[in-house]
Amino acid sequence: MSDLLKTLHRRHQEKLERLQRSQMDEALLDEVQLLVADLRQAGVGVADPAERGQLRTLMHFWGSIVYEYTGVYPDTMLRPLDPARAVPPAEELTRRPFPPALWILVGGAAAIILAVGLVAIGRLAQPVEPPPAPAVATLAGYVTVEMAADTFCANVSEVVAEFTLVGLEPEIEWRWELEHDGEIVAGQPAAPWGGKARQTATLLPSGSASLEPGRYELLVYVGQQVVGARSFRVLDAPARIFNLWVSDVPGPAAGAFGDGIRVLYASYEYEGLCQGVEVAYTLYRAGEPIQERVETWSGAAQGEGRVSFQASGDLPFPAGDYEVAAAIEGKEQARVTFAVGEESSAEVTPAPAMGDITIALGAQPDGEPISAAPDNALDWNTKVVYAIFDYVGMRDGLRWMAVWMRNGQEAAREEHFWDVEADGTEGTRWVAHYDELGRVLSSGSYSVTLYIDNVAQSAADFRILYYVPPQ
Repeated sequence: MSDLLKTLHRRHQEKLERLQRSQMDEALLDEVQLLVADLRQAGVGVADPAERGQLRTLMHFWGSIVYEYTGVYPDTMLRPLDPARAVPPAEELTRRPFPPALWILVGGAAAIILAVGLVAIGRLAQPVEPPPAPAVATLAGYVTVEMAADTFCANVSEVVAEFTLVGLEPEIEWRWELEHDGEIVAGQPAAPWGGKARQTATLLPSGSASLEPGRYELLVYVGQQVVGARSFRVLDAPARIFNLWVSDVPGPAAGAFGDGIRVLYASYEYEGLCQGVEVAYTLYRAGEPIQERVETWSGAAQGEGRVSFQASGDLPFPAGDYEVAAAIEGKEQARVTFAVGEESSAEVTPAPAMGDITIALGAQPDGEPISAAPDNALDWNTKVVYAIFDYVGMRDGLRWMAVWMRNGQEAAREEHFWDVEADGTEGTRWVAHYDELGRVLSSGSYSVTLYIDNVAQSAADFRILYYVPPQ
């Protein structure tokens, strides 16, 4: 190993130990970004193919760390070799000399081979063309990888990548691999690029209907050399907008608004929003839409948002009953009712919603949890799991359901229509998951998600631990 690579390995190990001891901070992030830049620059002076492969491995590792904390994937394309500055690969071991007797045998064999060769040359009518040398990627060449976004919604059915050659021969053989949690989940065998300017591929693991949540790394290879890379993330929370409220200032407010209001602000919380989805906000008066705002999402996956509606002309909003609704890809997520002016008779009612879920082994009649699970981890002999939640704004006939998942596969589902007479419009309720034969539930990673009219409201993860026999 060259001295340069040894130095970079020591820096890698030192950063790794610091990251394991404590959380990433601004100073360490700056040092990691500098290390990635130095690893890339080292390509100018490292000639050994194995050592260049180690440089790429270290760059991709720390590049993913930088992306995790900044949302921006750094340049991890190794700089082309500069022969004037290159450190040559280690020389092969000196061969041991042959013994004298062996030299005599070698000389005799060479004489025989030479004689046979002269005869064969005389018989050849035409020279034999040597086979064409396989195309080899130049170190300066690479493949650009383009995608619609860097973040995709939960349960995305496919992700399309577009590849473009830069500085590589069209006859070159290339392939791609998709890695998730350190494992290769999809790929394309090596094949000639062909005469196309661009190539596209659908990234979806074999036998799967959707991509699992988490971080993915798409790598493009020529031989064993990485000539292109792209990271992306699939969210685990379903896309939803909740806690919608309206005010006459950019902040929380409730109740009716007086005369003279010219601007209304609709604020909300959201999660699971991925880049490229369409989000629409509609203002209604007396049940009729009067304004709409539509945007293609390009922000963070979760947080708080706000949109404003301004009265037309130089006049305030007229008195009356109003509503604001928010929708994702045409599916309504939340709606809030309010009044403007003293003449309105509308009552302010919250939109239907279900709150945070508490995982427990039981529930009191008032909804108080019994044996709430610490860290949402349950013992291996668990037979029943309760998901306890609060709700507001519920109406008769609302369709709602609870979906239980185990290790990424649906384990149970229950669907109902809301009954105000039995459960009221707000309060606390629970759903339970159990084996119909009364057996203990299988160990594994679980989740439960609550929906109103197919719109996700709340979700919780929990684990049922595996049995560990006594020592």
